[in-house]
Amino acid sequence: MLLGLVCIAGLLVPLHHKLEKWATERLVEKNKRVRLEMARKTIEKLGGEVDGETKND
Repeated sequence: MLLGLVCIAGLLVPLHHKLEKWATERLVEKNKRVRLEMARKTIEKLGGEVDGETKND
């Protein structure tokens, strides 16, 4: 019984670590995309340059 629980724990710990790392990376990438899009909208609203192009070209 104890050996079975140890085996299950031995599988769950690395799986949990990988799942947590994957979820964190996804959330960070999503947050970066959202913040970048918000920054682009703010720059466009202020009439500045976006990706090297000006609004008045």
